[in-house]
Amino acid sequence: MGLLMNTANEVAEKVKDNFNDDENYLFALKNNDVKTGLFKLILSKLYYTMDSARSFILYFNEKGINEKEISNTLKGNFVLMPWNEVEDFVIDIKNNKANLAFSHLGKKLLYEIPFSGAMANKNKNMLENLLDKNFNRID
Repeated sequence: MGLLMNTANEVAEKVKDNFNDDENYLFALKNNDVKTGLFKLILSKLYYTMDSARSFILYFNEKGINEKEISNTLKGNFVLMPWNEVEDFVIDIKNNKANLAFSHLGKKLLYEIPFSGAMANKNKNMLENLLDKNFNRID
């Protein structure tokens, strides 16, 4: 099922099935940096609209950031981005969202972490929990 059909409970179940934990994850929307966004907008307005609406689960553990796109389906596996491959990890918290940015193997990744909406209703509390635990990073 796609984003419009997935529920927050289904997402939590997917995380629990994969990691035996349902607390160390965030629902995220893909965000493009200005340069990439403008390029994709010029290339195709339709592509830009579809690309910027992609949704993800980001699960954080001591191994790294596990990413799973859920825009089209909850089926499939998480992809691990190990902490030793993640650089420039920055989180910018606003009133109703947070922006998460980091580089993985030289590629800049940007995510918006919304704090409101059916899929994001636990994001604010989970983000605070992850911040307290340094995103489960072992330094």
